[in-house]
Amino acid sequence: MKKIIGITAIVILFSLTITAQGNQRGINQNSNFTSEQRVDLQTKKMALNLDLDVNQQKEVKKILLKSADERNKIRDEFRQKKQSGELTADERFTFENSRLERQMVHKTEMKKFLTKDQFLKWENRSNLKMHPRSTRMKNNMATKRGYNCFQKCDRKPIRNRG
Repeated sequence: MKKIIGITAIVILFSLTITAQGNQRGINQNSNFTSEQRVDLQTKKMALNLDLDVNQQKEVKKILLKSADERNKIRDEFRQKKQSGELTADERFTFENSRLERQMVHKTEMKKFLTKDQFLKWENRSNLKMHPRSTRMKNNMATKRGYNCFQKCDRKPIRNRG
């Protein structure tokens, strides 16, 4: 009887482990796409979310293609230096600094052709991606309380009175 319970417990744990690992495969679905395909999908998603017109879609696609090419080139360079063990603290700082500068340039480029409302919506959505868990939890609380989470508001975050 003890053996049957032990074997059952092992089988359950094993099946849970397989299930948990199977869910991770869906996370990197986009890894099979080329950068152009990813940019096309990203552009279409942005067009749906931000109601972009045809000219705006062309601009977005051009900007996203340029940033994807830069990102791929820099990522390859970073990986090569990391694998060879030549990456110093100064080089890490330089990579991080250049990444932040590219983000600032990307933001200003997007601001040029998006309307004010579209830009605010895009900025809030990109912030959701940058800080997914904490931001989504706050926004879920915000929607439950009845105000729009994609507009900037003056309300302070809700804190537990624990």
